[in-house]
Amino acid sequence: MKNNTELNKPISNPMLIGAIQVMKAENTPDHRKMFINELVKSKLLSPAIITPPPVPGEDGKMRLTKENKIQFPMLTAPDGKRFFMAFTDMPELKKWKTLDNQQSFVLTFKDYAGMTLKEEDNVSGFVLNPYGENLVISKDMIAALSKA
Repeated sequence: MKNNTELNKPISNPMLIGAIQVMKAENTPDHRKMFINELVKSKLLSPAIITPPPVPGEDGKMRLTKENKIQFPMLTAPDGKRFFMAFTDMPELKKWKTLDNQQSFVLTFKDYAGMTLKEEDNVSGFVLNPYGENLVISKDMIAALSKA
């Protein structure tokens, strides 16, 4: 079980951000591999809409019940393709919306893969830092990395 200090630690991904910058400066197979290696082990923030809003338990932690419905806001490209959003840290998330009570989940690449690769969903992938680096991680790329 994770201790409270670890649970309340802000999400940051300096190695992933560094890998993105290196890859953008010089897009080589080695730099793409370095980016992918960082991406698959990163913890990312995903905005969420939870209705009804969760209530804190006696320990102060938010509790979800069967009544809570969770939606992940999506971006829609001009061609109609839909993408989840993934943010490397809170400053990147705030570029999307600045809300004091913004609900979010910490998700991994594996979580995004599970949500994206569902057969019944019409999702084309996810966008990493859509208001910053704006890197599209396509459904095909997610499928290929999930098999590796």
